[in-house]
Amino acid sequence: MKIVRLTQEHTFKPFDCGEDDLNDFLLQDAKQYAKGLLAVTYVIEDDDMTVAFFSLSNDRISLAESDKATWRRIRNSFPHRKHRSDYPAVKIGRLGVNVGAQHQHIGTDIIDFVKQTFITKNRTGCCFVTVDALRSAVPFYENNGFKPLRKVNEGETIPMYYDLTQLI
Repeated sequence: MKIVRLTQEHTFKPFDCGEDDLNDFLLQDAKQYAKGLLAVTYVIEDDDMTVAFFSLSNDRISLAESDKATWRRIRNSFPHRKHRSDYPAVKIGRLGVNVGAQHQHIGTDIIDFVKQTFITKNRTGCCFVTVDALRSAVPFYENNGFKPLRKVNEGETIPMYYDLTQLI
């Protein structure tokens, strides 16, 4: 398997993760997001198929996006002189694993790759990874160390975060 950054010239190999929204994003929207500088998408391929993909974009965590207890916990993890009104983050905008490759820890490997990339090759300053998780994916993200930012209404995605500073 190899991981490649999606380009406008990329030819997609077969992909189906079982979620139409994710499939459509990869096959219909990912190139336009890259062209518009909205997100960078990476695909993991083997000889026959796209095994998985994920998209990254800039984000932030602020009081407006979290509840007060979570915000206090976030701020308290930084020395007082480094308290800010927001903290930089990278957002995993989309992540999908081909149905034939699910339950093989590929999603966790992707999360670990993102974490390691942003603590070792962090080019802009980024101390959190965020995601708006589908309810069905919340246990996966919790198992990978993510915590909810706030409570949400039924039917909404769950905003979650991972604190990269715990890895350094």
